[in-house]
Amino acid sequence: MKNPNHQIISLVLAVCLPSVYGIVQKIPTPTEVLECFFYKSLNTSVAEVPGKLIEDFCLRKYSLSQFERNTQKNISVEGVQYLKSLFRQIDAEAQEARNKRQVTATWRVRSEIRTLSAAQRNRIFGCLNRLKRDFTIDPNTNTYDLIGSLHSGQAAQLMHNGPGFLGRHSLYVLAMETACRTPIPYWDFMMDGAMTDPTSSAIWSNTFFGNGNGPVRTGFCGNWVTPQNTPIIRNVGAGGLQLPRRDVLRAILSRTRTSEITEPQPAMSVFSIEVHHNAVHNHIDGHFSALDTSTFDPVFWFLHSMFHYMWYMFKNNQRARGVDPQRDYPRGPNVPQGHEFFQRVNFMPFVRPMTNLETFADRYDRIVSYTPLPRCPTCGGSPFLVCLQGTCVARSVRRTGRIPAIARRPVGLPITPFIRGKRSVDGNNNAGLLKNHEETLAALDRSYTNTFVIDGHFAPENWVYLNVRVIYERPKGDVFNSTGSADGHDMYDPSSFSDGGKEIGVENRVLYKQRCAPSGSGATKIYVQSDGLNYHGKYKEYAILDERQAVSSAILQIAVRKPSDKYTETYLSAYNSCGRVCRPVCSIGEGSSSIYKACSGSFKVTNEFPLMYSNSYEGAISSLWHLSLDGKGPLFRNTFSPITFICDHQNAWPWSQN
Repeated sequence: MKNPNHQIISLVLAVCLPSVYGIVQKIPTPTEVLECFFYKSLNTSVAEVPGKLIEDFCLRKYSLSQFERNTQKNISVEGVQYLKSLFRQIDAEAQEARNKRQVTATWRVRSEIRTLSAAQRNRIFGCLNRLKRDFTIDPNTNTYDLIGSLHSGQAAQLMHNGPGFLGRHSLYVLAMETACRTPIPYWDFMMDGAMTDPTSSAIWSNTFFGNGNGPVRTGFCGNWVTPQNTPIIRNVGAGGLQLPRRDVLRAILSRTRTSEITEPQPAMSVFSIEVHHNAVHNHIDGHFSALDTSTFDPVFWFLHSMFHYMWYMFKNNQRARGVDPQRDYPRGPNVPQGHEFFQRVNFMPFVRPMTNLETFADRYDRIVSYTPLPRCPTCGGSPFLVCLQGTCVARSVRRTGRIPAIARRPVGLPITPFIRGKRSVDGNNNAGLLKNHEETLAALDRSYTNTFVIDGHFAPENWVYLNVRVIYERPKGDVFNSTGSADGHDMYDPSSFSDGGKEIGVENRVLYKQRCAPSGSGATKIYVQSDGLNYHGKYKEYAILDERQAVSSAILQIAVRKPSDKYTETYLSAYNSCGRVCRPVCSIGEGSSSIYKACSGSFKVTNEFPLMYSNSYEGAISSLWHLSLDGKGPLFRNTFSPITFICDHQNAWPWSQN
């Protein structure tokens, strides 16, 4: 969409960027993505909602819509028969419960994972490990990955972005539970979201899920090998999105009709269960952030046990309000294709003999029961939870990896170092995605690991590297402990400049309603991410900038799929650790004074010469620097980088300016 009020930005740079794009060309963002950006930012404010949440939602939706084939491994006839047998067992169990027409005793009693004894945890952990080692069903894949393969390709497309999300995932968790013949406990991530630093939760310790940063080497799934013959990758907290908190559940349970909590919803509705589902996937990042690989990480089952519990509570509320959940499947022209009530449940490579409407049947609720959410003051008696200010909060594990012996405190005692403040909820407000000081420091202390997955395959050799510049303005309202001048004034603050920073083009129009606390030093991370538009894959990198300064800049290397016979199309985005997005701008001028104009963020990359990318990270770095004192250096050069991101806190969404 074109905006007649394009702002031309003139930047005097120390380097000369190329005046032609050559093989890196700006292209329009696909209409489907752009329409989603506008729909999801409807009646929202940059000051209230982190744009990263909107971009991730829309790019994930677009990626799913582009699946033309399954990316799962070929499944043998025996594998298909085994998967069918799991669903036959579920149907038989549900039919028996239906015939009794009452709530029956069930072995599927799901509890919060941190309230279980070690023996209870080990039963489910042991089962998942046993399935991971079992090749007796299908010689081509282990039984765990066989079940996990149902959440890939076109099957994943039909399980998301619509009301079918609820019933299909409910059946899917039942299938894994049936294979284990032991209940799958739920992970109440909202208790982690209440922490000052959720990345330090004991859930990411050897006792539970294992380490949350980099290749997973600890916990029950430590050293698991994915179907791509790689370790599981996580980057907890590096997605720019924070975990939802308890007000999310209250918001969902305040609604009565299923159409109010399922997609499509305008804006990033706090009532949409998929909005919060996506936020958790992106918070964990790594393999978990891509739906095609998310089941590689067994956290998947504990998370979806929780989302089923949320739906379970919602349906109980419906019954109390006189609404029959079995008949409340959304209908009409707004229901996405494949999610209509009459469509068959398609778990490729086979179709279940039931419709989306039938997945809402009460008989599936009767075979599952839940122990209540942990509540104060006991929090389920778990040593891994603590009651603070009337809320059960996950306990922290510091660098020692041990669970600290935090004494229980009286309910209501204000302990701000341990628990986040509460926030209000309204229909267009998101579940608060902003970092406090402790989270900011934790984010700076972690590196980032990419998965190098393209179209379902681990292919590190099939990525090429672009140099991308980031220019960052100091956010309005930030205060640092260093004044920088003898008279006590902060000379780095543009608001203290004689012209208020206008001479250098400081925008800084936004005063964010929820604060993103800076680090004391001013160091901050800016992430740049590539999302494939004609391939399935993403890559992320970050630069360290100094937000204490009025303006700071850096150049980093971002990878996209290597163009071969087919060109590459990708969407590039940049954002800070609180999910606030930056504006892409592209060079249109020549010489040492380059002219920049707002562009879409979508680019086409070909293999035509002269190449404006490098086939390796080393090549991208060597194209920038020559440090040897041999008469040529030290030298900085930039031979190919038409792409710059400006993080200048404008009061407008980036996609509304191009």
